[in-house]
Amino acid sequence: MSEVERQGDGPDRGRAETGAWGPIGLRSPGRMRPLAPDTDAAGGPFPAPPTGAPITETTISELLSRPQMWGFIATTACVEFCRGALFISLLPAYLTQGLHLSVAGLGMVISAQYLSDTAFKIPAGWLVDRFGPWRVLLPFLSLAAVAVYLMPHAHSIVPFIALGVLFGLGTSANWPAVLSGSIHLGGMHARASATSLTFLAWLAGGGIGPVLINFLVGRSFSTAFLVLAVVITGAPVAAALGLSGMLSRNSDPPWRAPQVLPVAETLTALQANLRQTGWLIPGMFIQMLALGIVLPVMVPFARGHLHLTQPQYGVMLLAGGAVTVLCLLPLGRVVDRWGSKGFLVAGFALAGAAVAIIALGSGEADLLWRVSLLGFAYALILPAWNGLTVGKIDAERRGLLLGVFMAIEGLGEAIGPAVGGALYQRNYLLPFLVTGSILVAVAAFYLVVPARKFRPGGGDAR
Repeated sequence: MSEVERQGDGPDRGRAETGAWGPIGLRSPGRMRPLAPDTDAAGGPFPAPPTGAPITETTISELLSRPQMWGFIATTACVEFCRGALFISLLPAYLTQGLHLSVAGLGMVISAQYLSDTAFKIPAGWLVDRFGPWRVLLPFLSLAAVAVYLMPHAHSIVPFIALGVLFGLGTSANWPAVLSGSIHLGGMHARASATSLTFLAWLAGGGIGPVLINFLVGRSFSTAFLVLAVVITGAPVAAALGLSGMLSRNSDPPWRAPQVLPVAETLTALQANLRQTGWLIPGMFIQMLALGIVLPVMVPFARGHLHLTQPQYGVMLLAGGAVTVLCLLPLGRVVDRWGSKGFLVAGFALAGAAVAIIALGSGEADLLWRVSLLGFAYALILPAWNGLTVGKIDAERRGLLLGVFMAIEGLGEAIGPAVGGALYQRNYLLPFLVTGSILVAVAAFYLVVPARKFRPGGGDAR
């Protein structure tokens, strides 16, 4: 038995079960091994079932019975509520109408936030592996809260750019920490269900935030900033409760005691894991590039070519989001049981077709079923994609690898809007047709990838 395993069975293990989440241990690269079916998300052993007995799967209700899961849901909902409200509704109005700054300046603020969030995900993920999610979330989310508190007191573009960077830094740790922590709670056999819960929080917070703040902006900028200050405070408060151990239960799986490797050995292990998962990287970039292409053209297309009113456009967004929310959890359970490949192929093919035919729609009723179809496709993709990527990441570097993957996705999403804007200038249908073609091509790629590629590392067992 290794030193790390002895520590996991000794006094440190008991403390981790009853206290705050501690660091994840690291093995040396020479002892990297696939996750066995009886290991949890942190690499620690589940209680071994009797010989021949099936492994008990963690259900959605069991995940929701764990206070730490609600802590992760709370931080995600608060962060995404504020991010969407700030950069979709409040700042575009406040900077251009309230402070009379240029649209170019607004773009710089939004880009600064986005690039900061992307750039710091990798070091934030490494810190999650080293110290555990709660110890990282508390200081990072506190920085995001400080940025929101200071925004009403900024009156020129330079302070807003600086606060955008600070907000991006503060939120960069949320996804690596929340995904690592929720998968750790549910175990590898329920990874798609666990990630689906956090993505539900993302959809809910990110959807409600811009809509609610949009109503407040017309009345008072100060009231809108006050509401965001209250909401963002909930994120570090939830992290503080998690760190204190108040959200922990004896039944929660413990984190291993740390075994810190030198930087060179950590990089060697990271390279080995990236070689195993390298075939996923082009897909990460391309699929987010495709989605980014349509983001900046949706509103001008809906208003200028489909002649939808603002309420009608809101109905379209709600329809697609509602279908995703309703289908996400049950499909997560199905993915946990049957594996990711078939759902990825079906989801991307369906999404590509839906994006293309949305551009060919006319009235509100005609668009409703097309947008609902896209929402269903997204509900297929989310749990399957997250189940696949998480299942192929070495458990002891999960936060770091998630940070790398999210940074790659972020680059695709950052480049996409520029491409979409250029295509829209040529022909308003081009962004949708190009995006649809890319998504169908991604589906075809996953279709021809051998099934064994979905299994290395003990990840997706099917």
